[in-house]
Amino acid sequence: MSDATTAGTTGAAPLARGASQARGRCHCGAVRFVARFPSRFVAHCHCASCRRAHGAAFVTWAGFPSPQVEVTAGAGHLATHESSPATFRRFCRLCGTKLFFESAKWPGETHVALAAFDDPVDRAPQGHAFAAEHVAWLPFELPAP
Repeated sequence: MSDATTAGTTGAAPLARGASQARGRCHCGAVRFVARFPSRFVAHCHCASCRRAHGAAFVTWAGFPSPQVEVTAGAGHLATHESSPATFRRFCRLCGTKLFFESAKWPGETHVALAAFDDPVDRAPQGHAFAAEHVAWLPFELPAP
């Protein structure tokens, strides 16, 4: 692990400067999408549901008003799983890549897995959701305000 990674940088591509959108796709490329800026947020989610769904210590989401996220190819390959009441996760049925999250808790928003983007988005991760649920096996401290 490099010093930059341990210092808290994301290691992601530079932020989109002057771009109006970012493209992304699933692992196999069958499902492709575009998200138009501005995003509402980019944050790391530590909730147990996201961790289990993605098989990861946390998931980084970019949140957008739903009309700003468009599936441009492979919509027929998307499957939907209701992970909890009125909460839906959409994924590619061919390769299993989890792409989108929508919930009645955040009506009118589509959260897109940041790792699925091919292009940089308009902001860096700005916070941690459900930090109290973080996994014990990954050292974690919230940044000072």
